[in-house]
Amino acid sequence: MPRQARLDVPGALHHIMTRGKSCEKNIIPSFQKILILFFYFFSILFLDCTNLKEIRYECTPKFSFAVLADPRDGRDTWRNAILEIRDMKINPKPFFNRAEFLIVAGDMDPLEERYNDYNELFAESSAKPKFLPVIGNHEFENGGKHFRYARDIIIPLIPNVVRRHSKSCDYYFDYMNARIIAVDGYSELGKNGVINNIGMEWVEQIIMSTPENIKHVFISFHEPAFPRYSHLNDAFNESLRERDAFWEMLVRHRGKVRAVFVGHTHNYYRMRVFYPSGVKANSFTDFPDEEEGIYQIDAGASGKGDINTIVQVQIDYILEPCRQKMALINRLK
Repeated sequence: MPRQARLDVPGALHHIMTRGKSCEKNIIPSFQKILILFFYFFSILFLDCTNLKEIRYECTPKFSFAVLADPRDGRDTWRNAILEIRDMKINPKPFFNRAEFLIVAGDMDPLEERYNDYNELFAESSAKPKFLPVIGNHEFENGGKHFRYARDIIIPLIPNVVRRHSKSCDYYFDYMNARIIAVDGYSELGKNGVINNIGMEWVEQIIMSTPENIKHVFISFHEPAFPRYSHLNDAFNESLRERDAFWEMLVRHRGKVRAVFVGHTHNYYRMRVFYPSGVKANSFTDFPDEEEGIYQIDAGASGKGDINTIVQVQIDYILEPCRQKMALINRLK
């Protein structure tokens, strides 16, 4: 049976559900899908709704995106994850839309092979999600070959991407009412997965520059700020000063910043942190859920993890004129 939990955030309603059903048991008997973070919000768009049936359909458009991490050389499991994103077979009657884009939160090596898998499996699909790579520590193996492939081949193909500059893998991408910020914690904006002060200032600038129609900001980098299960002392928390300063900056912008997606540990877990220097945030056995905090979600692994996971996020919104009509109909009932 699926497990479901509700997460409360001001202005948003969230759910997470996990299912333990395998995509192809002969390949990945431990495959899981993590379903789903829902973000409900209002967007002022104009649509003429004429009756209740149309209101229920037309006034609740939604979109979703998927997050994977650490496929590495786990080819079969990675391909199974891509097939599930494409075909959505785990849930026969899904209550979420197909992913519009795919965030891969680092360690994609061999990147050209994993990217070719994605292109091959979506070759005949009319709904190919955009591929958003995030740099991990293994992208610098083989003389930086995988880093350069992301920088020079994949990122330039993202429609309307805004890059920090052409030689970096730091960028942001807007889709409808969401902004995704990808940070390379190994080059100019960080070292060994620790985002430095320049990186913090750049991320804050991008958050503050969001236009009014952007309601949700998501940030992705590879190494968790609050690791669990593995890499307990050699992730972003290797420098507590820089980690705490970065997280406190996110909390200051909690009106728009919703979640941080990471990888690295090959284990799925989530937490919500308001006090980055607090006891719970820094306990390796605790998973705090602190009011008004920012979510950190480790997407686990889509390659060589003991349990291989997909995280899928769905954003729902109601069109403003229809919301008013829905309120009127509810009063008349």
